[in-house]
Amino acid sequence: MKKILSIVTVTALSLSLLSGCQSNSEKTTADAKDLTDMTESAVSVTESGIVYPYEYTDAAERTIVIEKEPQSIVTNYLPLWETLTLLGVKPVAVSGADNYIKTWDAFQGYDVSGVKDLGASELNLELLAQLKPDMILNQSYDMKNLEIGNLEKIGPVAVFGNDTKMDWRLSLREVAKIVNKQGKAEEVIKDLDDKLEADRVKLAEKYKDQTVVQFSLMGKDKYYVAYRPDLYDKEKGLGLNVPEGFTQSETYEQISMEALVKMNPDYIFVNVFDGDEPLLEELENNSVWRSLKAVKNEHIYQIDGSGHAASPLATLYTVNFITDKLTAE
Repeated sequence: MKKILSIVTVTALSLSLLSGCQSNSEKTTADAKDLTDMTESAVSVTESGIVYPYEYTDAAERTIVIEKEPQSIVTNYLPLWETLTLLGVKPVAVSGADNYIKTWDAFQGYDVSGVKDLGASELNLELLAQLKPDMILNQSYDMKNLEIGNLEKIGPVAVFGNDTKMDWRLSLREVAKIVNKQGKAEEVIKDLDDKLEADRVKLAEKYKDQTVVQFSLMGKDKYYVAYRPDLYDKEKGLGLNVPEGFTQSETYEQISMEALVKMNPDYIFVNVFDGDEPLLEELENNSVWRSLKAVKNEHIYQIDGSGHAASPLATLYTVNFITDKLTAE
């Protein structure tokens, strides 16, 4: 806002000088208009302080020149869609949009209607070209071997990598730099951090001696766990207690039923993706599973596949789900 005021002040000062040098009021008005037009065409200044054209360096260390605030945005990655949603930006198209709109519970309560599907297994380049996006947010895993040539022919491409995938706060801040929502990003981060702190206080005393495990059911006899700071960290997360032997890896790794039995947690939250309900039914008939303390005490909770992701909206969904279930006990 200060930069906007500065431009106005300069323009006003220029008008004053012009009027002092010229006696013809009509000429003064015309010259002032010309000066204003020149000032506005030189740069575009927004309330958050970004001056356009604006240079952004992405995860692949590519420098992108953003000519103006993007209005038409597409992405090939669900977590980036979540990030945009929390920033108050609706993308025009996303890979797999139709499926996620129907199945991703984390989107409940948010307006994701009208987002076009760019294809699930393969990007629909023809549709992408028709949309003429101002910005393409691309998730890549191999920065040394980027395959974005076809995308660059269609529009500007910003590449994101593993760091923003695993850190929702960083994702919000980096995407915000592109869509001119830095203030909103900090607001969202503060709100969620405040919620984590408040919920941690709620749960600390009641569950100080109870252990909790969240795992994802990814197939028959396939159980995946990760140490998610938002759930387990004592200072920044919910502060849930993990049992002895629980992983310290912040990326998912497979464990056996035997390992789960050895941990024998008091509470278990099972992430089940849409269509995988029969896997849970089969698990419930497993005699070893039924021997677990959490099962015997009916402390088993099925959570949507959204609970698997460490992305911002999925994290909020998971924190809400776990806190609601545990405080209702």
